[in-house]
Amino acid sequence: MLAAGLIWRQFDRGWALQDQAAAAAADYHFDIFTYEVGAIAGKVGDSPRRLGVRLTPAEQRQLVESYHDRAGRSAWLERRINRIYANPDVADPDAASANLRAQLADLRDEQAELRPLVEAVLERQVTAALEAAGLTTASVIFPPVRFNFSDMPHYLILSPREQIRMEAGVYLQPQLDLAQIEAIEQAIAQQFGRSTLIEGLGGLGVWPTMVMDEASLSWILATVVHEWVHTYLAFRPLGWGMFDSGEMNTINETVATIIGDELGQALAEAVYGIPAPAPPAAGQRSAPPPEPEPDRFDFVTEMRRTRLHVDALLDAGEVAAAEAYMEERRQLFVANGFPLRKLNQAYFAFHGSYATGPASSDPIGPKLVELRARMPDLATFLRAVQGIRRPSHLDDLLAVWPPRE
Repeated sequence: MLAAGLIWRQFDRGWALQDQAAAAAADYHFDIFTYEVGAIAGKVGDSPRRLGVRLTPAEQRQLVESYHDRAGRSAWLERRINRIYANPDVADPDAASANLRAQLADLRDEQAELRPLVEAVLERQVTAALEAAGLTTASVIFPPVRFNFSDMPHYLILSPREQIRMEAGVYLQPQLDLAQIEAIEQAIAQQFGRSTLIEGLGGLGVWPTMVMDEASLSWILATVVHEWVHTYLAFRPLGWGMFDSGEMNTINETVATIIGDELGQALAEAVYGIPAPAPPAAGQRSAPPPEPEPDRFDFVTEMRRTRLHVDALLDAGEVAAAEAYMEERRQLFVANGFPLRKLNQAYFAFHGSYATGPASSDPIGPKLVELRARMPDLATFLRAVQGIRRPSHLDDLLAVWPPRE
């Protein structure tokens, strides 16, 4: 059962900067192997309770929705408590937050009791969806779908200042506060002369995979599928080459996003009645960003416009101008209700690896979206892309698969 996690760990190539950054942040390191051992032991220990309960589909839906509602309320209470402790006008934050903290403790106890069963229900639902889509190996789903609702680690990203490129990434402990995060970012940036950012993760493709529960149900389902795709690819050429280059990493992330979004959204609609968003118009993803509508700030359009202009400035060697422009744009996003803490090269290096998102200017995303559109189903798509060993293979697949009439 440890195989998937151990295979995944082989991708740590030991790059010089990677090792140096990990050493510099060693006091805050998140140990994935320790998580895997504990998570697998926990799954084994929970098996009697998980497998001994049989619920109807309606009861399963009610259970998951109840858990999800509690997770949202827990997050709301935690934000309120944090605001009380951050408010200098509150003389005794312990007393002022006592009732809220008691409510939060009760909710967390209830969540802890329900969590194994909720995870088991979602695992079965995702497994059934994968089977229905034909994403099997020798007629079974392998690796098995196993995940934990977890406190997610943070991720330290390093990018050169003169270009946008994921140069190193280090997993850090979930409990870091904002003061620690900004101190680590500043220290690493000064030590290595790089653009740095620490972001929270929504999911992590170890095994059992890690997923946060403070999100929409459709997002949770898509993320469980997304991270399962990563563990599936760990046994295939595309996964083996994930960290060979930035392009291969982007192909991996984008394949997982395409499959996760398509299958997760279909499952959310079929089981929980959550309608899927309307698909973008043909060619919309690869087209230049449209002119903004008057009196309406569109995050996707503005982020895409920002990325393209930053690329142009960096290509011209104007690093300082690019950084000044990103800060100016960050303030614009904040003023319009999108509280970006940092917008820099590391931000785009991380978020741009998901090539279907607005922070990417990579042609890989449109190519993979087009390839998926040319194929009859997800199983055909996954079995075609899993053999990619280098970025040029994507163009080879597009040549083999003509547009569908």
